[in-house]
Amino acid sequence: MAERWAKVAVAPNETDALLMDGVLKDAGIPSLIQRAAGFDAPDFLAAGPRDVLVPGSLMEEARQVLEDTTGLGSYAP
Repeated sequence: MAERWAKVAVAPNETDALLMDGVLKDAGIPSLIQRAAGFDAPDFLAAGPRDVLVPGSLMEEARQVLEDTTGLGSYAP
């Protein structure tokens, strides 16, 4: 059975989401970025919120990594 991915943070835009994605991947935590519901139109380009997802089993570790990175912990839902 495939592991469920869980939302660890909501970034206000693609740039911040990419920053979080990089921090998590540098810590060895796989992550995915997806457009938040209601903002999935291509017209938004890099604007609009993004959900940052990690495997559910790594949720607490991912939250800690983001919390330890100045300013990123505030994006946790």
